[in-house]
Amino acid sequence: LTIPAGSVTALVGSSGSGKSTLATLVARFADPDRGSVRIGGIDVRDIAPDVLYRHVSFVLQDPQLLDISVRDNIALGVPGASDEAVWEAAGAARIDDYVRSLPRGLDAVIGEDAHPSGGQAQRIAIARALLVDAPILVLDEATAFTDPEAEADIQAALARLVQGKTVLVIAHRAASIAGVDQIAILEAGRLIALGTPNQLADHPYMRRMSSPVKGH
Repeated sequence: LTIPAGSVTALVGSSGSGKSTLATLVARFADPDRGSVRIGGIDVRDIAPDVLYRHVSFVLQDPQLLDISVRDNIALGVPGASDEAVWEAAGAARIDDYVRSLPRGLDAVIGEDAHPSGGQAQRIAIARALLVDAPILVLDEATAFTDPEAEADIQAALARLVQGKTVLVIAHRAASIAGVDQIAILEAGRLIALGTPNQLADHPYMRRMSSPVKGH
């Protein structure tokens, strides 16, 4: 699978097909037993972690927030970031109103005086990725399990986040793949099809993905 710089690639496939495993290999959550993952021709195993994470950021379905201040959660990848930069990222991620509503604002500690909902936690994670501004973004379709009200804000934040990036998105819904450059269909850990949305429109998996599931 080759992902051209500046393009958006959607990974699709049934549950257990290997989408998340493949995507997170880029961020070295695991390393391949065979073969390699390369960025600009360089094996990610040969890239120092601090360098890798300046080039790859990720927003996953289950955002990992630490029990530290909101400021430090947003600035996790850029520890020396100014408050101005943190607020700018929070604004772009549509989470600044929530942070301002907290008694201690950016100093509020997750789990103590800040208890963000799933959608709010997702936007804090997006703010973190915006601040890092890495050229490669691994995105597990972040709105799959959030409420509709939060979804609009998250989609707006993601639209800002993906601008000019090389994006690998794990897609769960047909709406998420409408504007991508290419789609990679996985099945049982293998890439079984690769092409543009138009090229794969008649693929059996894409037809199933686009039709509503009866009884649900």
